[in-house]
This record gives sequence, C-alpha cells and structure tokens, in this order.
Amino acid sequence: MKIKILMAILALSLLWSCSDDNGTDPPKNENPQYEIPNTYEFEDVNFDDQVTYFAMLAEIKKEITDAIDNEASVGRGPLMGMYRNQGTFFDDDELNQSDLKLYTVTDPTRQAFVEGYFGDINNASTTRIAEYSRKGILISADGEKRYLFDSLGREYAQMIEKGLMGAIFYYQVAQILTADDMVGSSVDSLTRIQNWDKAFGYFGAPNGFPESTEGVRYIAKYCNDRNELLGLNEIIMKEGFIKGRAAIENNDEKRLEEAIAQIKESWELVLASTAIHYLNGAKKDFTDDAIKHHKLSEAWVFLWSVQFNPSSNGFFYEQAQAQIGTNYWETTLIQINEAINILANAYDLNEVKDEL
Repeated sequence: MKIKILMAILALSLLWSCSDDNGTDPPKNENPQYEIPNTYEFEDVNFDDQVTYFAMLAEIKKEITDAIDNEASVGRGPLMGMYRNQGTFFDDDELNQSDLKLYTVTDPTRQAFVEGYFGDINNASTTRIAEYSRKGILISADGEKRYLFDSLGREYAQMIEKGLMGAIFYYQVAQILTADDMVGSSVDSLTRIQNWDKAFGYFGAPNGFPESTEGVRYIAKYCNDRNELLGLNEIIMKEGFIKGRAAIENNDEKRLEEAIAQIKESWELVLASTAIHYLNGAKKDFTDDAIKHHKLSEAWVFLWSVQFNPSSNGFFYEQAQAQIGTNYWETTLIQINEAINILANAYDLNEVKDEL
C-alpha cells in the first residue's frame, strides 16, 4: 500500500512540474548552451552617449594643450563650462546643444577633485618656467615637448584627463552600469542590454575589437598597448564584454556575474600595468624634469583610478602612490623602483615589469 501511495504522489508531482496550467514558468536552464561571438557585433548596439562624452573630454584636453602651445592662459571658465556643459564653450556646437554633461556622470565624491584642478590651472602661467614650489612650463631636453605643471610637479592635462577617465569611465562601469539594479535578473531584457552597451562604450573600443584595433581610444588604447605582453584584449572582450552581452541575451546569470568580475579585474590590470609602463619611463628620463614629471603624473593618476573598482586587488595602488609621493620634485629613483616592485608583486607582473 505504501509503495502505491508513493508512486501516486510521484506521478502527481511530475504532472504538476510539467504543467503550465497554473501559470508558473518551467524551471530555467541552469546551464544554457549558446555561442559566444568573437567581437561585440550584436544587433542594435548603442553607446552614442559615451562617444559624446569622449568628444567632450577631448575638447577639454585640447583647450589646455592649445593654450600651452600658444603661450596663452588657461581659463577656469571655459573648462568648467565644458565640464558642466553650460554656455557654448565647445568648438563642436552639437556638444553645446547636447543634454549630456560630464559632471553628472562623474563620481560625486570626485567632482571636487576635477574642479579643483580647473581652479588651480587658472593661475598657472604658460610662459614662466616651473621650479620647485612654482607652477609653470617645463620643456623637454630635446625641445620637442612642453608641459604645464602645478607647484608640486603634477601635470595639469594628465591629472584632469586621466582623472576623468577614472572618475567617469571606470566608475560608471565598475559601480553603476554593471550593478544588479542595472543588469540584474529583475531588470527587463531591453534595459539590461542598453546598460551593458553603455558600459562597453566607456571602454573605448570599436565593435570589431579585438580583431580590429583601428580607432581604439582611452582605456581600450592602453589595453591594446599592453596586449603584446599581457594578452588583455582577448580577456577583457571575450571573457568580459562579449560574454556578458551574450549572457544577458540568454538569461545566463552565472556567466554574466563571471563577465562583470572579469571586466573589473582586467580594467584594473590595465591601470596597474600602464602605471608600471610610465614609471619605467620616468626612470629612463629621470634627468629630464619635463618628461619625468609628465610620466610620474600619468603613473600616479592611473593608480588613483583603481579606487573606483569596489572589488580591487587590495590597496597596493595606494602603497605605490605613496612611493611616488605628492611632490615629484622630491621623488627618487629608489622610490620609483619600489613603486614598480609593489605593483609587480601585487599583480604578478615580475616577469614582464621591465618590458612594460
């Protein structure tokens, strides 16, 4: 009798699990099978807003470099106007007419960092030679390069441009657009895809990357620069952006989570390895203050950007920054080497640290 009852219960349970009459969807496939393409050439990919932000940032940098080349002052007003898109300070009038603003997509806790440099550069002379504790221009030993530095030897153009790359691009990807309320399973499919495409847009690669590297910009450019040694192009795309887009289309939450983690980790590795690259450059040109300070500025601000990854590889970036110091006139070769070693050990880059 007990056997007959158990068989009856089993039959009923199988019937209920297979029936759609109660309005319950059948269980999702926990391991869906689908093909992950080699490039980001999906249907209806749209990251137009990110292209606009790139154009805005490019004009901010151009405003600074043009002033340096023409030995003109750099005004806080135009820089602030472009950053907040108030007034008509962009050369491209389509940007002036846009509703987009770099300010609104910047990490709110770092807006003051950026605007502080706008205010400080307003008082810097593009004709006076920089010295210890004095803002001004430094010209490279070969006479080919001119850079504008603050009183601590930090290059304004790099602190502003690379600072915004971290406080906007990495911040938006690592903390906003890949968050659960943007691409999680509770969000509708179209919105998930749109947010994921925006995240990919901030990377700066064309849809055909990494098979095609033509037109790479910003972080994608630095990723490609490090690719020969680290193979990062394939990793961040195939295991990150491409895998994540395909996972969303196939409701594959497991692979989506893996893709998000891979993007954050690979992006951070781009930053850390590029910092080593510039630290090596500072060592090579240590006696040329213009080049040395330029490369130390790049290294420091790339490391500064690691903070926007909430799951970063510890605080090794801060330890390396501390070695570089806050006054580049005082930075020593010993400190530069120590910063390189900290990063090489933390990111397992000892075998390639001298080649980066």
